[in-house]
Amino acid sequence: MVSSLGWNAASSCAAIRAGVSRPRPLTYFQVLEDGELQTTPLMGHPVHGFTEGFGPPGRWLRLAQGCMLDLLEGLKTQQREDPSFWRSTGLICITPVLAPERFIEAQQPGPEALKSTLHDRLLHLLDLPWTPRAHFVSTGHAGVHDALALATRLLDTQGLARCVVLAADSYLDQLSLEWLASAGRLKTPDVPCGLMPGEAGACLMVEPLSAARRQGSPIHAVIESSVTSQEPDRFFTEEVHTGARLSDMIRGALANVAASGSFEGDIVIDLNGEDWRAQDWGCSRVRLSETLGARCRLVIPGSSLGDVGAASGVVAMCVAARSFARGYAATRRTLVVSSSEYGHAGASLLSASERAR
Repeated sequence: MVSSLGWNAASSCAAIRAGVSRPRPLTYFQVLEDGELQTTPLMGHPVHGFTEGFGPPGRWLRLAQGCMLDLLEGLKTQQREDPSFWRSTGLICITPVLAPERFIEAQQPGPEALKSTLHDRLLHLLDLPWTPRAHFVSTGHAGVHDALALATRLLDTQGLARCVVLAADSYLDQLSLEWLASAGRLKTPDVPCGLMPGEAGACLMVEPLSAARRQGSPIHAVIESSVTSQEPDRFFTEEVHTGARLSDMIRGALANVAASGSFEGDIVIDLNGEDWRAQDWGCSRVRLSETLGARCRLVIPGSSLGDVGAASGVVAMCVAARSFARGYAATRRTLVVSSSEYGHAGASLLSASERAR
């Protein structure tokens, strides 16, 4: 994991737990002062010293490479250098929705050519004995839940032993900031209920539980269930957010828990300061009064990192896994909830492994 708070998962998640936040002025993007004609730099959460000077594809590659290097640090030396290990490892890359109004590269040469270029350049940068087929999930914030469903299918049908699920995104390039500003989504002196743009890269290695136990692999978390949904564009249609579909999806993810009582664990959610997300979650919480116990605790990585877009779901799972490993999770189960402005949503239930402290 690479974020504005650290270049690995351990330091980033420790800082999030401590409530650390490190926003910086983005001097290249000016916004109006409250009630004034003067301008001031927008505040954001860059990975300082890591992504400066890069456009959207370059930032994605830097963040993807950085989080993969962190993942490789956790592997045994023989695994990192073993071609047979990588031949049986799939790769799923999560990107934002490649809308042409945000990404000029999505206009020409087009989304598929852009994905192919990102895949090829990432493998070149990693310099591993690894030539996996490119699998991309471009559903933004909820991408991790879609990626887990895809990973399950690949493990069942493609003869793979494991899959790397990698997500990276940045709202800090000029075009992305202009896109957010045009929709009134940025937090500025005039718009207090907006998002602070951030960037991050994060990845997971997913494999069947039985195989991981048999091989003695470190198990940081167990994925008990994962549910996804698709509905009309949540933000762009300006529809009333009642929380009905989000609450139905969460009930689906907690179906096994509901049989034994209400859920009492942490909920890691991608709230980011925007009204529509808060309204959707607030209405969902009321609808889920019998499903979610009173002791549920909200964990909001966006308070420390800003909105990290398509990386937010994998970041949330890293936060959950580290809370199990370090023993500060509220219970042995954590729910990860994600939703995209384009209508994609997902919820996954994670639990601590037997060896977690």
